[in-house]
Amino acid sequence: MRIKKLSFMAFLVLLVGCNQTTTTLLSPQKGEEPQTANWQYEPWVAPSHYNATASSQFDDEVLTIASDTLIAERWFKKIPVKPFANYRVTGSIKTENVKGEHGAGAGFGLGKFTKENDTIFTGTTDWTTVAMEFETQMDDSFMLELFLGKNGKASGTVHFDNLRLEELSATTLKPSIQIDLTQKEAPMSPYIYGQFIEHMGKCIYGGIWAEMLQDRKFYHPIGAKKSPWKINVDTTTVKIDSTHSYSKGNFPVFQKVTNLEVSQTDLALEANKSYVGHVNIKSSGITSLEISLGDTTQTIQLKKSNTFQKVPFEFNTNTTTDSGIFNIKFNGTGTISLVAISLMPSDNVQGFRKDVLALLKELDAPIYRWPGGNFVSGYNWKDGIGDPDLRPTKFERAWNGLEYNDVGIHEFMQLVDLLDTEANIAVNTGLGTAEMAAEEVAYFNGDASTKMGQWRAKNGHEAPYNIKLWAVGNEMFGDWQLGHMPIEDYVKKHNEVAEAMWAVDPTIDLIGVGFPGRWNDMMYENCADNMTFISEHFYKQDWHAGGLLTHVNQMPATIKDIAEEHRRARKEHPEVAKKNIKIAMDEWNYWYGPHEFGLLGTRYFLRDALGIAAGLNEFSRQSDIYYMANYAQTVNVIGAIKTTKTKSWLEGTGLVLKLYRNEFGTQPVTFSGNAAPLDVAVTLTEDGKYLTISVVNATHDEIPLQLQELSENIATAGTAFIVQGANDMVYNDVAHQDNIYINETAVNIKNNSLQIPKESAGIYKFKINQ
Repeated sequence: MRIKKLSFMAFLVLLVGCNQTTTTLLSPQKGEEPQTANWQYEPWVAPSHYNATASSQFDDEVLTIASDTLIAERWFKKIPVKPFANYRVTGSIKTENVKGEHGAGAGFGLGKFTKENDTIFTGTTDWTTVAMEFETQMDDSFMLELFLGKNGKASGTVHFDNLRLEELSATTLKPSIQIDLTQKEAPMSPYIYGQFIEHMGKCIYGGIWAEMLQDRKFYHPIGAKKSPWKINVDTTTVKIDSTHSYSKGNFPVFQKVTNLEVSQTDLALEANKSYVGHVNIKSSGITSLEISLGDTTQTIQLKKSNTFQKVPFEFNTNTTTDSGIFNIKFNGTGTISLVAISLMPSDNVQGFRKDVLALLKELDAPIYRWPGGNFVSGYNWKDGIGDPDLRPTKFERAWNGLEYNDVGIHEFMQLVDLLDTEANIAVNTGLGTAEMAAEEVAYFNGDASTKMGQWRAKNGHEAPYNIKLWAVGNEMFGDWQLGHMPIEDYVKKHNEVAEAMWAVDPTIDLIGVGFPGRWNDMMYENCADNMTFISEHFYKQDWHAGGLLTHVNQMPATIKDIAEEHRRARKEHPEVAKKNIKIAMDEWNYWYGPHEFGLLGTRYFLRDALGIAAGLNEFSRQSDIYYMANYAQTVNVIGAIKTTKTKSWLEGTGLVLKLYRNEFGTQPVTFSGNAAPLDVAVTLTEDGKYLTISVVNATHDEIPLQLQELSENIATAGTAFIVQGANDMVYNDVAHQDNIYINETAVNIKNNSLQIPKESAGIYKFKINQ
């Protein structure tokens, strides 16, 4: 049994004196005014039983955790603080029969400010006062944690009381920088603005791809509970053809049925819009198809045929609805074999949604990583080749969904062509083999005279695609990855796959799987000769203290930490430094919050947009070591673009990516001074004609940025492009697509100062007079 007690009423009181501030977090003193507690409880797993009670066995009000089994659980509270200030937290702790594994026990934590040598309490102890001091640096909040199971799992009972926060000192922040146009850093790689799309959720199907029907090739038995298709005959009469005599998948066969009807509901239709599709059918005794979409019906006479035939159709609808019905009636009596049905808006562009394609063009990403992600470790690229109707629908194990294989190599490369971008192809080093990866390289890049090149030409693209950048696997360090193996084994597989790929095309660049620590060391020690770049991934959540500045600063801090991790590795492995293996950050983003748009369809707020902007600032400050950064993912799934079935729009994060791609310079220059609490990066445009100053203000106040000794060659009148909204928690949605917006306005440097709006990410652009 485990017990958590919120046996108190918590209060928040500010006592000011002697230039110090004390905040009472628990057990107020006599005469103090009560405020909201905001304490939260986080179980290690969902408790099988716990009891929350307002009573207490003590005279004081306390927080308690008790368990007779090993747990790792906590009370925690998010507390605002000043950036660049010093604080002391004090509290009392009492334990009863606390036992922990491997040195674990009970104790306090300060989130990211927790020190390794903090006291761990075990056994039975009387009330003990603990004092902990920390410096906030760039954070404006911290998390106070009360553990049973600190540094591991523990059992017993622990009580916490008399919690207080004391401000010891605080710095008055006056951000000021001096720009040196003559000191230039390494140019930023254009691939910093890359994107990543993966076959999961509504990223491709339900997002980028225009297909409106679900399970259009009948993976689930038609009429069954999991199938989106409805039929007007007994489902037990439906046979399944699994011979693969025509398609690579199973398909339904209806024997001796009369006037069969199949339908799918809940389709989003727009008035005065055209829709196109086809039915892939083999039948006997069926004279015509009566097809209806919404309020429109048409009859198509069937040609007599003993083979499968694709019967095309086109509709113009008169009504706008989210509950449209698509229905096919097979007139006559006979046997019907259905391979596939398709329905798309007629304005689709080579199968892609026109509206989404337009937003992708606004992002103007220079490179797209595809097809995954965790997905790739179970993916056979050959399933996405040939006539889409004949490609198998498969259960996709990484994300427990269906992969229709309607979008494969050729479709993805059509998208690349439509966007005038480049492709970064990931190969399967999970369940895949070196032979599979080598054949994939040959299919993409081989001459039409080769076996794989001939197959590609047969499928409609005679010329090689000549893909330069290849990712050798995805996150193979993680036990969630299909085919995961220890690093000692994986370095051998990486080398085997990489050598096989280079044997096919020695001109390609290869990205090895990276992860901070021992994994990177092993990759560098064993695989440096078999990779051009090394990958890193990171996602930040909202599990920290929750202040705006803290939330935003996660991004640049992590990007800097990863850069320093690889600089460490370079120092310890000099041969790697000589090769200059740069980082491909091929997945990075925030990942938390409500999933409003399907699997991992996270909604993003203005505060997230500010974090992405601060991340781009850090990439410019680390331009010597980052080769690529792919925002993950592009559409719906933690995406910069969100869609409904008929509408699409840019998230605030997408607006930042669009703005910085268009307006931020590419040549970082040196600046000195202290910009805190602002996040600042300074660049020149590629042609050297403009100075761009990127400033993220993740505070709730307008702040002046002083520009010391500004060169006389820099015009004082310029243009500001500012991503902003009413507050840091606003977001764009289908009804309010500009809650977060880009405000383009004239700006002037007055008295060597720029006024930076609150809760904003802006690029301030000034002409350089030659």
